[in-house]
Amino acid sequence: MTDPPPADPDWEALERVAGGDVEAFAVLVERHQERLVRLCTRLLHDGDAARDAAQEVFLRAFRKAGSYRPHGQVFTWLYRIAVNHCLNRLRRQRVVRFLSLTPPEGEDEPGSDPGDPAPDALAGLDAKTRWKATRRAISALPAGQRAVLTLAKFEGMSYREIAAALGTTEGAVESRLVRAMRTLERAQESASPAVSRRRERR
Repeated sequence: MTDPPPADPDWEALERVAGGDVEAFAVLVERHQERLVRLCTRLLHDGDAARDAAQEVFLRAFRKAGSYRPHGQVFTWLYRIAVNHCLNRLRRQRVVRFLSLTPPEGEDEPGSDPGDPAPDALAGLDAKTRWKATRRAISALPAGQRAVLTLAKFEGMSYREIAAALGTTEGAVESRLVRAMRTLERAQESASPAVSRRRERR
């Protein structure tokens, strides 16, 4: 391997992994396991499957450590392996829903009684309705848009990092994210009781 970029200490660990250093591999797992499991959970909508997927990602990284050349950051490389693995797994299983999103704090489970329609209750019901519509809209997004949305909005990655993780361009990342956000905005507007009431009064 060539000299690793000094900005990312993970490259030193990966170089040691390439030489068969199991302890260095354990360091990488400890640093990135939580983030990878979280990402895989949002893509697979299954906690157990996400943990299995993260383990497979690390095993693939271990096998490829000797052939991969330093470029960017290690976690970006791991994210690319994880996203590709999860999307391939979902395609094989023909799963429609790709993301597992935690409802906003205080949201009731589906089917619960929202209570009396007081002003505060109506505002809460409006938020819940829009959030559920958002979750459904995310599930219906094309795979590429779902992946970009997850990495940008939930993982806080930059366009450059996402482009490297997905093997595409920053322009493509921005375009997919814009289309995804427009879809979510339309879903929220359509589901909002407040918006519906304003339309009825026109």
